[in-house]
Amino acid sequence: MITGSIHGEEICHYTVSIWSIPIVEITMTRSDTDEDNIRELEFRTKTILILSLFFPVDNQYKTIYDISTFQMLQYEKKVDQKNVSQTLNISWEEKDSLYHSDKTKYKRTPDFHNIFSLMMRGRNSDWESIDTKWWNVDQEGFPYRVRYLWIDSVSVDINGKSILADHYRIDLVPAEEEPTQLVDITDVFTWGIALEECIRQIWIEKSGERRILRGEVKVKGITLIAEIKND
Repeated sequence: MITGSIHGEEICHYTVSIWSIPIVEITMTRSDTDEDNIRELEFRTKTILILSLFFPVDNQYKTIYDISTFQMLQYEKKVDQKNVSQTLNISWEEKDSLYHSDKTKYKRTPDFHNIFSLMMRGRNSDWESIDTKWWNVDQEGFPYRVRYLWIDSVSVDINGKSILADHYRIDLVPAEEEPTQLVDITDVFTWGIALEECIRQIWIEKSGERRILRGEVKVKGITLIAEIKND
C-alpha cells in the first residue's frame, strides 16, 4: 500500500474523446475534510461542441470516503442531461450497517466502495497489493464485485511527455447481496460503466502523484477514451 501521496486539494482536468473527437470535459477535485481519515472526491462531466447540441450533459458526482478502507460514506449525484434530471443522496449509517437514501434503507457491510472510491484505492496502492483481489462496490443500490487486473507497466504519452503508468483492466460483476433500486432511470455514466459487456481499462501514474492518466471504456463497439490534460 502506498500512503501519504495525496494531500490538500487536487484538481485534474480530462477530455473524453470518441473516434479522436473531443465530446466531454471532466473535472476531478479531491480535497481534504476536517477529519484526518476522510476525503471528498467530486467529478463534474459536461458535454462540449456538437454533442452538447444533441445530448447535453452537465452531471456532478460527489463521494465522501474513508482513506483507510475506501468505504463510501456518502454519495451525492446531481444529473442534468437530455433524458434525466435528478438528484440522489446516499449516506452510511454506522450503527445499523446500512445505507440511507431518502426514505429507503438497505443493508451493506462496511467494506463497500463506490466506483469513485475504488479509483482512489487504485491510486493509493501498488499493483502487487491489488492485482486480482475482489472488492465490494455499491452502484446506487446495486451490489457488485470488482477487481483490478494488472496488465503491464507502460509509458503513456501525455501532452508530448512520456509517463510510466500501471495499466489495469477493471472487472465488474453482480454480487449476491440483494439489490435495491433507488432510481427508475439513471445517468449515462452510471448506466454504461456497469454494462455486462463493458471493457474497462485504466492507466495510473506509477510514481509521484499517482494520477489517473487515462481511462478507456469499450461498450457496444464504441470506445470512449479519457485523458488527463493538465501535466
